[in-house]
Amino acid sequence: MTQATIVHGGHGLRCEKLATPLALSWGLDNSAVLNWPGPLPAAWLRDALDQIFVAAPSLSAIVLPFAQWREEPQAQALFRQIHGDVIHRDTFWQLPLWLNEQRTIAAVEMNFDAEREIYHPQRPARPNGEVYRRYDARVRHTLSFRVADPQQDSATFTRWMNDPRVAYFWEQTGPEAEQKAYLARQLTGKHAYPLIGCFDDQPFGYFEIYWAPEDRIGRHYAWQPFDRGLHLLVGEARWRGAHFVQSWLRGLSHFLLLDDPRTQRLVLEPRADNQRLFRHLPQAGYETIKEFDFPHKRSRLVMTTRQAFFNEVGL
Repeated sequence: MTQATIVHGGHGLRCEKLATPLALSWGLDNSAVLNWPGPLPAAWLRDALDQIFVAAPSLSAIVLPFAQWREEPQAQALFRQIHGDVIHRDTFWQLPLWLNEQRTIAAVEMNFDAEREIYHPQRPARPNGEVYRRYDARVRHTLSFRVADPQQDSATFTRWMNDPRVAYFWEQTGPEAEQKAYLARQLTGKHAYPLIGCFDDQPFGYFEIYWAPEDRIGRHYAWQPFDRGLHLLVGEARWRGAHFVQSWLRGLSHFLLLDDPRTQRLVLEPRADNQRLFRHLPQAGYETIKEFDFPHKRSRLVMTTRQAFFNEVGL
């Protein structure tokens, strides 16, 4: 692993996995100028900007002077997306730079859900394979999410579901054949699909993401048409530390907000007694809205907004 050091105001900011030295001129208006460092490896500029913003929380913007950067393909791609050479922190993290595939946002077409007696936007087709990847310098691991594969993931998923700590909240113990069938069913839904979370490509957890209006939670709050929600579990004990929770919770929230820019709110409905999870949620921008009852459990409605995530929390 290589490091580059950015010096500003007498202090150094270390950036992991960046071999090219950085020259950052710090201004008095909480912005900085990143000077041309020469030919760049693929994706270097994205990772450099990402790590600078993480390492310097007070930094509001980075300037890539067009006269210096106009010949660099990575900079040109950014210029086209932000329509200028000033890259603001909250704008940068809302660019689809960490998605495997950027979705085309079509005009809103409404569907009628006869079962729930509601109208909701027509949802895009479920993706396949990996959907998100980002190196998290805070934990020094690469976080990624991919769509679950019953053939590939059933044995690991079965072990997780039969772990007493997981079973207490999910109540879904059973043999591999049952767990494999469950995963397969999750891939047939129109409003939800399952993800496997990985650190350095090693699976650590399972997540179901869904459009909230069509989900059971939609009966319990005043939803907006593009609200997203998630169910979650961490199956591997080594990844249960607080810093890892913040990494995957922020990363998964980041993915959901990038996946459709019309999504303004993310919701969870964990059991009301899941105190371990509640300790981590505020640091990721989530707050409790209320408690309510499902037929099988007492739950909390927990929510974050796009504005809170990008303007107050960040990655």
